[in-house]
Amino acid sequence: MLKSNVIGIDLAKNILQVCHISKHGELISNKAVSRQKLKQILAKQQPAIVAIEGCGSSHY
Repeated sequence: MLKSNVIGIDLAKNILQVCHISKHGELISNKAVSRQKLKQILAKQQPAIVAIEGCGSSHY
């Protein structure tokens, strides 16, 4: 089992989908946020695994 939470980020141009899952596999939150809001969310989080989509447009 994981020892920390997982934050999954689906990249897009303006709005990003952020899914936060507990170390027990329970959904904590799933919401669309702006790039600026994402910085604020990540700055406030405790250490976590951050999983980011990797595709052809992820360099945007």
